[in-house]
Amino acid sequence: MKSTANKRLFLILTLLAVIGALGTLIFSSFTGALVYFHTPSETTAKGTELNGKKIRIGGMVQAGSLVKEPGTQKIRFLVSDGKSHLPVRYEGMVPDLFREGQGVVVEGVWRTGQDFDADTILAKHSEDYVPVEMSEQGIANSQKSLLKSLQ
Repeated sequence: MKSTANKRLFLILTLLAVIGALGTLIFSSFTGALVYFHTPSETTAKGTELNGKKIRIGGMVQAGSLVKEPGTQKIRFLVSDGKSHLPVRYEGMVPDLFREGQGVVVEGVWRTGQDFDADTILAKHSEDYVPVEMSEQGIANSQKSLLKSLQ
């Protein structure tokens, strides 16, 4: 009789251990998937704290700031949050949605006082979908919406 009770206790403890391990894996995978980005204002304010760290910076590609180096895949542009802007350098293929006036998240290593060297560009699109005839107004509204979400 004692052996049956020991087997049940062992089974219950094993099930609890498996459930606990699965719960820990699920919880850690969700928290590990969260990726935050800093705005240009936050990045300059936290300059020394973020220096030398791999971070993401999000904002709008400032109109008139995109410069492409002829014959290469090197580009430079400014990321703005409406309050301040940061110069960004990147070399490589850019996403199709990447353009001036569009939302962007760049990832790379931040070095205080230098251009941000991005190794990844993620073009953001607005969640505001509008008909073609309203596109200019829709673009202006989506830019305001994106800037509002950055604050």
